[in-house]
Amino acid sequence: MEDQMTTTYMTDDFSYCETIAAYVWHIRRLTTVGRKLSGGADTLALCKAQVAWDLSTPVQENLRGDGMCHECTEKYKEIK
Repeated sequence: MEDQMTTTYMTDDFSYCETIAAYVWHIRRLTTVGRKLSGGADTLALCKAQVAWDLSTPVQENLRGDGMCHECTEKYKEIK
């Protein structure tokens, strides 16, 4: 199992985000507007899901789990 202390933080070009249901974290590419923490996300998630708001947690290359969209995680790895 990977050590959480060695997590690599990636650029601010992407953000974790949630749909209105807020049960899975997605990843979306940010526009020049930046993060929309209180709603109004202006791009789709990498998996094409319509998301509502961003999270302040930095996107991490090796963060995985049941609460993560597996499709977004895989597409993010391909981009990076």
